[in-house]
Amino acid sequence: MEKQINLYIYDKNLNFIGVMDDFISLRWRRKYFESGEFEINLFYDETIKRYLQEDNIIVREDDLEAGIIESWQINDDGNNVKLKILGRFLTSILERRIVKNTINFKGKYLEGEREVLKQMTPFSMLEIKPTELDSEKVIFQCTYKNVYSYLNKLSKSSNIAHRIVVDIPNKKFIYENYEGLNRTETQNINVRFEFSEDRLNINTSKYTYSSKKEKNFVLVGGSGEGTERIMVTVKNGTHNDLELKEMFLNSSQTKKEENMSDTDYLQLLKNLGSEKISTSIETFELKAFADDYKKFWNLGDVVNVKKESWEIYLKKRITEIEEVIERNKRDVFVTLGNPLAETFVEDGRD
Repeated sequence: MEKQINLYIYDKNLNFIGVMDDFISLRWRRKYFESGEFEINLFYDETIKRYLQEDNIIVREDDLEAGIIESWQINDDGNNVKLKILGRFLTSILERRIVKNTINFKGKYLEGEREVLKQMTPFSMLEIKPTELDSEKVIFQCTYKNVYSYLNKLSKSSNIAHRIVVDIPNKKFIYENYEGLNRTETQNINVRFEFSEDRLNINTSKYTYSSKKEKNFVLVGGSGEGTERIMVTVKNGTHNDLELKEMFLNSSQTKKEENMSDTDYLQLLKNLGSEKISTSIETFELKAFADDYKKFWNLGDVVNVKKESWEIYLKKRITEIEEVIERNKRDVFVTLGNPLAETFVEDGRD
């Protein structure tokens, strides 16, 4: 029998309102590169009305991420009145901000994230936590971009996630970075883990492969005309015949700034071309044993996946974890995707 999960409700200033402990069902979906989401279903009565306020905060007693209420629905089917509360995790509040100034950044990814946060209209309750994680270097130009979307782009390229957690005593929202663990045989630091038929820890599963939108060669046209036009190529490997999938990208609107070196301008054009580079999609979804979750594996970890009967052997990152809790039953569904960082995509100028 599963332990009842308590949900603590706070207002937008992190003042305590009450405890929600008698829901019909809870869906709690965590994502590594994006904001997670939640759905709570319960019977509607007068005591519940106090929770129905936009931007109220939902805190689980057994999880770091917290949710923020965005919508709700009351439904009377003639027998019962039920309430559905919907929202996303706190990282989604960054979707309410844009970058209003032009940022020309050259440095490490996690420093770039903090520069984007620094340039947005501030949240008075948001505190940016220093990080000891290291990251690769990047060059980008960012103007009028949505802060949430741009930080997700940086995260996918660095392979380092971010989240906003609550500090209740100090009434603060804390922005922090974190990184999943490598649990494959390619390392000897972390405890290894695999999902496999042999280990009897895959209940149901679905494998997806598609190369429909793959592009592996992009010719990018920058500023200038005719033979004077600046051209760069971006490619993913060496391909011929049917394997070669080309396209042209017109980026003449991307101008070289006065203080920008030739090398940095060419890199901007290459980043634009990288947006169009796309590989085949390969994902694996499974229903896992709930008791193993957070004990042997967690969101962001890279693990082995073996579906022996299908002759599928993969190393994948856990990109999503969805818990569905109904009364005393808990199911955990796992989505595994690409373990490698994506090539950084420069949006260009608006």
